[in-house]
Amino acid sequence: MNPVNTKPYTLPSGAVWLITGCSSGIGRALATLVASKPDQRLIATARNVSDLSYLPDNDSRILKLPLDVTSPASVNSAFTAARTHLGSDFHLDIVVNNAGYSLSGDTESATEEETHAEIETLFFGTARVTTRAIEVMRQHRRAHDQGGIIFNISSLAGLCAFPGHAYYHAGKFAVEGFTESVAREMHPDWNINFCIVEPSGVKTNFEGHSKARTAPHPAYAADDMPARKLEGYVKIGIKTGIQMIEPSQIADAIYMIASRGDKVPLRLPLGGVAWKMAKAKAEAFLGELEGVREISALGQEI
Repeated sequence: MNPVNTKPYTLPSGAVWLITGCSSGIGRALATLVASKPDQRLIATARNVSDLSYLPDNDSRILKLPLDVTSPASVNSAFTAARTHLGSDFHLDIVVNNAGYSLSGDTESATEEETHAEIETLFFGTARVTTRAIEVMRQHRRAHDQGGIIFNISSLAGLCAFPGHAYYHAGKFAVEGFTESVAREMHPDWNINFCIVEPSGVKTNFEGHSKARTAPHPAYAADDMPARKLEGYVKIGIKTGIQMIEPSQIADAIYMIASRGDKVPLRLPLGGVAWKMAKAKAEAFLGELEGVREISALGQEI
């Protein structure tokens, strides 16, 4: 299997960051952090550019662009605008695919429109920006030997699945598989690195525009149904803030990975809950493998 992220990455002075979904949460925190670094440049994007008013308008290091990741035309326009703004110096060092929202609720009641919109945003939007970013990084690398990092924001939901979020999990699992596969396509000399960021619960606006719900289904309404029990635990966690991560902590971790001058991890669980649940899932999977060892072998040596 082709190895990934084989060389240490050094963040250059004057690096250009492109971040999607900067209107709130992780995207806003990371855009704010990058904007505070005098030797870094920022392309901050959001569906509504007015949501980026927290960033200064008179800083030549910062470019604010409208970008709807569900629209190929919008993605193309954003890359064209960035190229026009930066001119002959157009390149991308760090790309962060952060745009997305959670769709929760009873899976049986999810509509075609809801499910397609969720996967379009989480997966196809990430894929669109990623492939355009690879092209830019490849071309610039040939001339300047720099490479880059593409951070795809997944979630604990990209590692472990819970009741009542089937299509959100589907989108995040797709991002994980897509990212790992594309990372293995890169030639080591390109030094184009990938990092799948997998935070657990983040203190963000998930009860606002970052969260959508399917209509309730009467067959799943009882309090003892798994999804209803989980909703109760989640509400307690949101209310108390226990084990919840600040968006600024995620931003700090991403910046640390980009700037520390070391190899980039393919996966980065963030938060104690994410790390422990990732470890528990891996250990449980090993146990399950041993349990079906003889059946799985199909007469072949294992």
